Amino acid sequence: MDLRLYLIKFYSIHVIVVIITLACFLMNGPMRGGLPLDNTVAERIVFIADNGLIWSLSWFTWMLSAIGLFVFCAILADELTQNFLRMIGIALVGMGIAPDLIAEVIYAFVIPEIIGRQLGSNAVEILEIIAMHLTGYLGNGLYNLGGLLLTILAINQGVLKSWIAAWGVTAWILGLMLSLFVAMGSVKAAEIFTAIAMVLSTVWMLIFAHRVLKR
Repeated sequence: MDLRLYLIKFYSIHVIVVIITLACFLMNGPMRGGLPLDNTVAERIVFIADNGLIWSLSWFTWMLSAIGLFVFCAILADELTQNFLRMIGIALVGMGIAPDLIAEVIYAFVIPEIIGRQLGSNAVEILEIIAMHLTGYLGNGLYNLGGLLLTILAINQGVLKSWIAAWGVTAWILGLMLSLFVAMGSVKAAEIFTAIAMVLSTVWMLIFAHRVLKR
């Protein structure tokens, strides 16, 4: 691999990890009051109305994270021999971007607009449910299916070995568990699996950059 291309991939992975980590910190900090976790819809409406700028900017960070995840999977796919399954894997990840970004636009801009127009808490709750399933079930599910397929291909082709391979598979499977709990409406379990999957995934990305990425 050309050294310049290697360096672009290597540092891109680090930037992606920083963005995803920042998004996770925002979700557990400045954004938390607006998420349907341990509060009422009335409390969420007040929070979003009072913190509109940080709310929207935080969701923009998640939009960047979605694009970053696709870029990482494209880098992973580039390490593999070209075949039909590789194309399916990257296509699944790409397909996950659309519902994910739509959900984040709903969270970042549509819900604040509904609140600003005082259209009622029922409208906010309905949009929250739609957005949660778009991002947490459909988008996240497609990401993790595609990522898991690419990782299995990498194992079969000898790109990933031993504990690095096991780490990657575990991270993607935990991500799929997140989608399952979102579909079941178990918000607390989804929160727990989000935290675990994100930590494992971001650390694995760094391991991939340092131990697997070919020069």
